[in-house]
Amino acid sequence: MRTKSTNNTLLILVILLCLVVAGLGYYTYDFQSEVQKREAQLLTEKAQIATQLEQEISKYSTLLEERDALKANLKQAQVRLIELKKTLQGEDVTRSKMRQFQLEIQKLRREREYFITENDSLTLETKRLATLQQETQKALDDAKKSQDSIQKSNRELADRLTQGAKLTVSNLAARGVIQRNSGKFVITSRASRVEMIQVCFTVNDNQLAVAGDKIFYVQVLNEQGKMLGVERSEKWPSGEEIVYNTKTKIPYSNKAYTICELVLPIQQIDGGAYTVRVFHDQAMLLSTTLTLK
Repeated sequence: MRTKSTNNTLLILVILLCLVVAGLGYYTYDFQSEVQKREAQLLTEKAQIATQLEQEISKYSTLLEERDALKANLKQAQVRLIELKKTLQGEDVTRSKMRQFQLEIQKLRREREYFITENDSLTLETKRLATLQQETQKALDDAKKSQDSIQKSNRELADRLTQGAKLTVSNLAARGVIQRNSGKFVITSRASRVEMIQVCFTVNDNQLAVAGDKIFYVQVLNEQGKMLGVERSEKWPSGEEIVYNTKTKIPYSNKAYTICELVLPIQQIDGGAYTVRVFHDQAMLLSTTLTLK
């Protein structure tokens, strides 16, 4: 009876041991399966992260080609991505490490998006500034054209004022005269009777001219171009020389002023045409012809 009881006990122990071994085997198998499943999942995530890193590196490479303005920052971020990729290849796969890689990738993505936004903003600002520069240049060109036009108008006005300020003469008349004992002059056209040549002219009024003493010169030339009477000469400020019969200074006050000069011949006056000229300020103002018989 005791032997039978012992055998039964041993049988029970064997059965329990088998159950324990079977349970342990099942647990070990299940645990191993779970570990392998997790390892496979981590490897998959690692491959995905590697792919993401490749994509980000490629995107940064494209950005480096297209966006020179942010090249330095993009290059630095790309280097960090490459270093992350190298680190990923040499790291053992763990959940915490994969999480760190994911966070770093997200951070770099945000930086890239920020760089893109900044660059787009810079591009828009550059375009705006370029447009503003064009508009400013156009305004400057228009202003220059307007200024040139004003300067041209001012020069033309100054020229007109200068021309307008110049003195003019009118009513130039030359005649042969005889002076009576009474002092009265009698006009004659007969050369043999002429004692002197009387030249009269009017300096016209001009409100633009500068008032003050003005000098006028008179020439009387025969048909051969020779001076009638005493020949005098004077150099103008320009260096040119004026040859004249008479020189008259008048107190000009912007009002009309009439001048009469007498040219006394020193030689016989012959019949013919005589040229009479009036000069002022280094220019001939007016001429006329006197014909004597």
